[in-house]
Amino acid sequence: MGDETIRPTLVGRSRAIREVLRDISRFAPLPYPVVIAGETGVGKELAARELHVQSGRAGPFVPVNCACLPDSLIESELFGHARGAFTGADRERPGLFEAAHGGTLLLDEAETLSLPAQERLLRAIETGESRRVGETRPRAFNVRIVAATNVDPAELVAEHGFRADLYFRLAVLMLRIPPLRERLEDIAPLAEHLLNKFSVETGRPAPLLVPAALHILENLPWPGNVRELENMLRRAAVAAGPAEPLKPCHLAELIASPPPPPGSDRRARSIAQLRECGLPLNAIARRLGVTRKTLWAWRKRWPTPSSPRLAPAAPLS
Repeated sequence: MGDETIRPTLVGRSRAIREVLRDISRFAPLPYPVVIAGETGVGKELAARELHVQSGRAGPFVPVNCACLPDSLIESELFGHARGAFTGADRERPGLFEAAHGGTLLLDEAETLSLPAQERLLRAIETGESRRVGETRPRAFNVRIVAATNVDPAELVAEHGFRADLYFRLAVLMLRIPPLRERLEDIAPLAEHLLNKFSVETGRPAPLLVPAALHILENLPWPGNVRELENMLRRAAVAAGPAEPLKPCHLAELIASPPPPPGSDRRARSIAQLRECGLPLNAIARRLGVTRKTLWAWRKRWPTPSSPRLAPAAPLS
């Protein structure tokens, strides 16, 4: 199988993802904070890791999901605490700023930080020093801060109560990663990359994604973005079996009522591909997110490729 590791990185050939990768290369050598904005599952942590790798910083990459930290402990987690600083603090503990010294600290879901934590974070950025809870002595740090958010940055301050002064300190540089539905041309290279990753994880040959299955993937809305695509491909690869082609029938049971794909020919081909899986019309209607009556209307207006009224479609596999 060749290399036994697949380096986590952003994959795609769309203009949008090429621009993101270009900006990462431009921003990486700079010491300034970066805000990465994008929906859940688009790859914000991958972008942050790529920034760190290309930066050449000697210290570690330290990610922290701010949403998972309770308000009562977040300052201790970020800045550390002295022994006896609060009930249960039976030993001193360095914080994540100290752990990331010389490297990169990713604050994922930064919009969930409490106001007191935001105030402490702002002061740390301004002074280049952090202070453990329960201590008076500040400690200097050298950390590149990356903040990731799934909220539109324009709404962070206005609607989510994020401190404006902290936002402008963090948003020196900005990366926006578009959702997968806006860059469907990335589905094919992503699928190849993710299936190869599945092969490395399991020690099984990567299944071949046939064109008909790829066509279905390219017509789904992907609310969970790349994370959803990866999970669907893992389940489909298990269903297909080792070294077997991954066909539409391996995807059919995994599709939960997507909206109808745009365009008459695309609708017709999607219906035909699901029919190839042996699904009854009721099941096809559910997977396309329409009623049986609407499905019949579509078939009447846009016959499937098997109908003599429609010109031959491209091969489905």
